[in-house]
Amino acid sequence: MRVAEEDPALLGALTGELADTARHQLVARTVWVEAGRWDPFDGDLPRHFDGWLGLLVLDGLLVRRVELQGLRCCELLGPGDVLRPWDEDDGSGTLECLADWRVLEPARLALLDDSFARRAARWPTLSAELMQRTLSRSRALSILLAVTQARRADVRLRALFAHLADRWGRVTPQGIILPLRLTHTVIAQLTGLRRPSVSLSLGELERSGEIVRLSRDAWLIANPALADAA
Repeated sequence: MRVAEEDPALLGALTGELADTARHQLVARTVWVEAGRWDPFDGDLPRHFDGWLGLLVLDGLLVRRVELQGLRCCELLGPGDVLRPWDEDDGSGTLECLADWRVLEPARLALLDDSFARRAARWPTLSAELMQRTLSRSRALSILLAVTQARRADVRLRALFAHLADRWGRVTPQGIILPLRLTHTVIAQLTGLRRPSVSLSLGELERSGEIVRLSRDAWLIANPALADAA
């Protein structure tokens, strides 16, 4: 498929004939990943990734979970994010850090392999865009880290949903619709809370009308303003 047609923002400020040429030549293979636990190396991907730029998420929602001596955290990844699962910790550090992946919503990934990278080198704006997305992912993780510093569970949850709304939310007259399939377990790992605390606090926020679960795949944030941290 033509990557820049699926994700036009990849071309950055490139316009006119140059953009048309890039859209035509930036072709990549894709893989489809069903919902559930995902092992990136147990499927259609090769074993060696020399020269690869990464895997570009075109559709779907994934969770990358990290476990460190019994402690867990995770991050949400969706369309536009770039993954490099082969760059995980090799186990040589003092602390053993393990990572795994789960697909919350079926995902389609573009393989930005070495062949794609050679073609993409003609347009530096694409490399700059991919780097910008990598840095944005790093900043998002910093925000999640800050969220976990709030003492009250309800403050953490308000902050988390406001953060997710900035990325995936859709403004409506009723509030912001967040079309994400989030379980209480995932929310707990994103906020550093225990699952029972998440369920209890979300119940209170739903009764107040602040954050309402509309369905398995959507939430309504009626008041996205953050409460003052206690």
